[in-house]
Amino acid sequence: MTLERFHFLVGETIMYCQIIEHDIKMIYAAMRKGDMKRNFEEIRKWTLGETIENLKNLDFKDGDAYISHEDYEFLFKMSEKRNHWCHCCYVDFVYEENFSESKIYEKECRALVNDNKKLSLVYRTLEEVRLQAMRDFNRM
Repeated sequence: MTLERFHFLVGETIMYCQIIEHDIKMIYAAMRKGDMKRNFEEIRKWTLGETIENLKNLDFKDGDAYISHEDYEFLFKMSEKRNHWCHCCYVDFVYEENFSESKIYEKECRALVNDNKKLSLVYRTLEEVRLQAMRDFNRM
């Protein structure tokens, strides 16, 4: 993979992570009692893990969850993936001589492609969940 393609996929992957995090907060704000905008403002600075945990608790409160236990597990792991792509992925290979030929770069490229594909699907799925929750709680 060219470095330019790697740059593109890192940017796209980070975008998916940001949208997923924002949608999780929007779902929580929609499901929580009270004014949705005020709810969102109260949680705007929560960490991703904190938001996921609170949403999971609220989501399973009535037994009719929008998101499965398995998907919540992925969302918790997503935080680690996001941190990796935002803070570590280049450092892992950029100091290698001829890094584009190195095993570590090849490994990062494979991981990036896999994470990008998975996060693309999750982002689309959560968008549908967000829209459904907003309809269900009369937030549209």
